[in-house]
Amino acid sequence: MIKAVFLQITLFFLTLSLGISQDISFDSLNQYYQNELKNAHERNFKQTDLFKKVEKTPLSQISKFSQFQESLKLMALVESQEENELGIQLISTIIPLAKSKDQFQAFLYYKLAQFYQKVSKPVESLEYYLKATTFLSKLKANSLLAHAYLRISIINLSGWNNEISIEFANKGLQTLKTIEKFTRTDSLSLLGLHEVKGIAYRRTHRFDESLSSINKAIEISTALQDSVRLALNNGNKATIFYKKGDYDLAIPLLEKDFETSIEAGVYNSGMNALIYLSWIYSEMGNREAVVSTFEKMQAIEKKYSITDPKSKAEYLKVGATVAEIKGDTAKSNQYLREYILEDKIRDSINMSNDIASLHERHLMEQEISKLELLQNANQLQASHLKLRTALLIIIALTLLVVLWYVFTLRSKNKKIDKLNEMLEAKVSERTARLMEINKELDTYLYRASHDIRRPIRTLLGLNNIAQINSDPEQMKQLFSKVQSTAMSMDKMLFKLQMAYELNSSHATEKVEIEDLIKECLDDMSLEIKEHNATVTVNIHEQATTLDGNTALLRIALDNIIENALLYQRDEDSEIEIFTDIGNYFFYIHVKDNGFGIPQKYFGDLFKPYFKISNKTQGSGLGLFLAHKAISFLAGEISVSSTVNEGSQITLKIPINPK
Repeated sequence: MIKAVFLQITLFFLTLSLGISQDISFDSLNQYYQNELKNAHERNFKQTDLFKKVEKTPLSQISKFSQFQESLKLMALVESQEENELGIQLISTIIPLAKSKDQFQAFLYYKLAQFYQKVSKPVESLEYYLKATTFLSKLKANSLLAHAYLRISIINLSGWNNEISIEFANKGLQTLKTIEKFTRTDSLSLLGLHEVKGIAYRRTHRFDESLSSINKAIEISTALQDSVRLALNNGNKATIFYKKGDYDLAIPLLEKDFETSIEAGVYNSGMNALIYLSWIYSEMGNREAVVSTFEKMQAIEKKYSITDPKSKAEYLKVGATVAEIKGDTAKSNQYLREYILEDKIRDSINMSNDIASLHERHLMEQEISKLELLQNANQLQASHLKLRTALLIIIALTLLVVLWYVFTLRSKNKKIDKLNEMLEAKVSERTARLMEINKELDTYLYRASHDIRRPIRTLLGLNNIAQINSDPEQMKQLFSKVQSTAMSMDKMLFKLQMAYELNSSHATEKVEIEDLIKECLDDMSLEIKEHNATVTVNIHEQATTLDGNTALLRIALDNIIENALLYQRDEDSEIEIFTDIGNYFFYIHVKDNGFGIPQKYFGDLFKPYFKISNKTQGSGLGLFLAHKAISFLAGEISVSSTVNEGSQITLKIPINPK
């Protein structure tokens, strides 16, 4: 017994000590990796030895930096040998083992995104850059976070998701504003973000914003003394002028871009400059310049093969144009066939869809992560309390008390788990309910503002007429219209009041149906008189009372009776209200001899603000409110109708509500 007790105590303290990990910042972690990468380059490790080392190195759960060091050394060796596929496999293996530290997760996701970038898998790279930003943001590693946003915006730009690209570029710029001391790396991130915005704005034909972003990029390139990036941005600026039709401004910038790019060995950029020059000369009708420009392109292509698929396709397209200028139809057709094979537009569209889908999934994962953090807060607090209390009990009490306390804690944890489950269910239910109420409230406020303003404008108009009119007979008519307008406004406000009352609590009570119907008819007395309606009430001798809620039933009947009065086709309307009862349900029927409802509208009758015709006087809320009120009683509303003969609406309410 004593040995077992001491064994449990030893395991407890061992677990506690393993849980305490070395405190290390993300920047120091990154610095350690860079040092290991430098050492790996200097050692010139052989590839065969590398594969053996990766295969033989045992990996286990990682909770401390000392445990993570071996993994970092392996990753540095893999990266130094540019074994990118192996790097992807290695990091994918390490990630599940290092979930205890945000710093480790951030670093691993960031490196995995880079490896996918190197093997030209932009969608996978984007996925892990997005995951890395979640942790980098939490750790406030803003320099690397800004660079991650830059990579995300570039991938979206390559997939032609221009708006998403602008969104993340702006996030990157906002992140850079929080950095007090800028490094050259931060300046390069700033340069790249402005370049991305410039290109994305140009694609969406927002040329002023595009020009502003590119001009900022030119300023940064000049400050960094980066002649190549300066030439490239002047080329981007020239492209904007080309799109705007300002050819005279575009040509010298493109020529300078070409010269600088070729001198720096950036041949794809030089080729792109010539491609745009050829299109400008073609649109200007300068055929000789088109031919001479293409000859320069051929010289570059022979010496340095074009690697960018888009540039290659545009090169072939220009070749077809030049061949056509020279009258060589066969050569032109050959270029066009090669252009079609090289064109990657469909792949670009597919990547665009994948990237946009990934972006939406990332947003959803962020929201789920926030909810999980809220739900786990109580569990974390309970865990911390258990550790602190256990330490005090171990010091203060005997070994027997310690064992008893462990047993007690286990039972308490089970209760806490049950309480948490109940709390989660209640939170989910209330959240869904609040979202539904907020949505309805938005709709009510929007429509109510329009509906209430209409009678107010009518009253203001009548007031203006009254001020210039002194005829007693006409004034009498004006006051009559004022009264009817005010009553219309009162009805609208009453509908909104009903909507508010529906969201209150509704206790079950005994309801006298005859008294309820009398109150409803009293409510409608003016409308009944106005429509010269005859209302007949027949209460079944066994259907006089039911278990329900007076307020809800009154809302339902008020709106149904009002509906029956509004949609009458004769001056003398007839309405019959009668009750019935079955084994499980209580029925209240309201029958009229009005216009009737075409069957094609049955599916929309209970939607808010639905009206069969805009010429009717109703607000479109009546049947919606009635349906909602009855749904609170777990009941149903059914409609039967014949056009030009009338309608019957039936309230079906459970006899024994739960």
